[in-house]
Amino acid sequence: MGRFKAIIYLFFLLFTQNIFAQVDTVTFRVMPDVGNAYKVNCLAFKVNFEPTDTLYEEFELSDTINSAYTFNWSGDVGPVSIANVHQAIYQYDAPGAYEIVLTVTEDATGETYIATDTAYIQDLIHVPNVFTPNDDNINDFFIVRANGIDPIEIFIYSKTGTLVYKDTSPVIVWDGRNSSGSLVSPGVYYYILKPSNPAHREQKGFLHLIYHPDDL
Repeated sequence: MGRFKAIIYLFFLLFTQNIFAQVDTVTFRVMPDVGNAYKVNCLAFKVNFEPTDTLYEEFELSDTINSAYTFNWSGDVGPVSIANVHQAIYQYDAPGAYEIVLTVTEDATGETYIATDTAYIQDLIHVPNVFTPNDDNINDFFIVRANGIDPIEIFIYSKTGTLVYKDTSPVIVWDGRNSSGSLVSPGVYYYILKPSNPAHREQKGFLHLIYHPDDL
């Protein structure tokens, strides 16, 4: 009888551990913003250690709606917004290395997990050299990443010297269309980038606009 009770106890112990031990730890990914070099997006993940692998699973909205977990985002600078609790956006005012801290508490057990990472912010202007405006939601826009504060003036010319696009904005986003709204032809284009911030120099270069007319 004693052995039977011991087996029942072990079964109950293992069963309750499987119910409450949802994760082994947590982590998060720091992703640069598409159009702003001074902004990063963070996304939290559950981490489970298997005998032969480590499994990463994105937290779901149901994890927060059902109050299964409590999230707290902090760091050298607090987040400017928190989307769905397990996602956060950080905005910085100057270049540097900034620590980001995520604290997750599993409400059923009171277990607390802490993950840290560093966002490296550089005062650079990043200009892509290829984009494909074919409406497949992959690299459809020519986006110049900068600090999102100082205006940038851009001129884009065809190989014959015709001005096909110009704009002045803290964030440059071109969909491949000219001033009349028509998609320009595939090919190589020349750009001139004139930052208003004196810390940045004028940039010139080429970009490749690629698409197949049959894809549109």
